[in-house]
Amino acid sequence: MTAHTTEIVAVKCTSDEPPVLRQGVTELFKAYFDELYELGCDLGFQGFQSEWTDLPGKYDFEKKGGLFVAITKPANEEIDLHNLEHSKYVSGCIAIRPLDEMCGEVKRMYIRKTHRRNGIGKIMAEKIISHGWDLGYEEIKLDSLERLTGAVKLYEGLGFNRIDPYCECPEDDHVCMNIFRK
Repeated sequence: MTAHTTEIVAVKCTSDEPPVLRQGVTELFKAYFDELYELGCDLGFQGFQSEWTDLPGKYDFEKKGGLFVAITKPANEEIDLHNLEHSKYVSGCIAIRPLDEMCGEVKRMYIRKTHRRNGIGKIMAEKIISHGWDLGYEEIKLDSLERLTGAVKLYEGLGFNRIDPYCECPEDDHVCMNIFRK
């Protein structure tokens, strides 16, 4: 089996950024939507489809947000993001947006099925938490579903605690969590 390396890259959706990054985010957002739909959760109530057409939207770095992707490649392979023609190396995404001046919300954590169980989710979650603290947030919240057992376990392992709902969700197994700056 070939060893792989993963690098976390900020996606600012600027004109000088490699187009493959935005393409990868769009693919991952759509896959996230489709996978949740297959699990019986329709994100249409959130206006989710407009997120991938309006990037960076609410995840804009200049508005106390952030959007990151994981780039995973064989360890012995050099890649130039500006010359990539395919987004196959974009293995995951995660975002944060402001809920208020002191609180951010983690959104859209998604790892391609072929890259799961390799630690990418933990690396991305740690990156987004660190970015949230760098933005000055004192608290970071997120919501998920109990049926996404791997995600819930990951967040709990990183120190997130279950809290009362802070957002609307029609799903019966909706779970909300938060973590405070230490």
